[in-house]
Amino acid sequence: MSDIISLYADGGVIGSNPSAIGGTYAYRLVLANGQAMGSSGVVAVAQIGGPVTNNQTEMLALLEGLKRLPDYFDGTVYSDSQITLGRIFLGWKWKNIPSWMHKTYQEQRRRLSYWNEIQHVLLAGHPTKAHLAAGIGRHGYSVSEHNVWCDHECTKAGETFMTNVGQNIPSIQLQMEGMN
Repeated sequence: MSDIISLYADGGVIGSNPSAIGGTYAYRLVLANGQAMGSSGVVAVAQIGGPVTNNQTEMLALLEGLKRLPDYFDGTVYSDSQITLGRIFLGWKWKNIPSWMHKTYQEQRRRLSYWNEIQHVLLAGHPTKAHLAAGIGRHGYSVSEHNVWCDHECTKAGETFMTNVGQNIPSIQLQMEGMN
């Protein structure tokens, strides 16, 4: 029904998991003609309401991608996060996910006309070049250059954030921890 056939999403944290700095997310939309477009960003601790976890950023990445899909999308969603796919498509519990993300999910589920037709695929994360060449990663799960792109975009977003904004965050955090 649309030219977009696939959505890939990935998330990460800046520093350790959970992160007191923030997290990163990226999504990529793939068109039927093979062209792709995507975006990435950073989510701050204040937006999450506390330390940012990898599960939260994986969810955010998928939600941001879903928001960019046309109403009549009937393609496939790919992620290397089993818990995110389970929450979105299989009714798993939404533990430690901010309520605003759940609200976004509900909005997208209502908006996307063919929700029940959307397929979802769990990917192996962080594949080697050999995995990519074979199309199969760890534990026999598929791999994709688009997921690798998302992973790289997350890394770049985090590095850019730390270079431009976050250089002083660790020292600020240490001062705050000393106050507790």
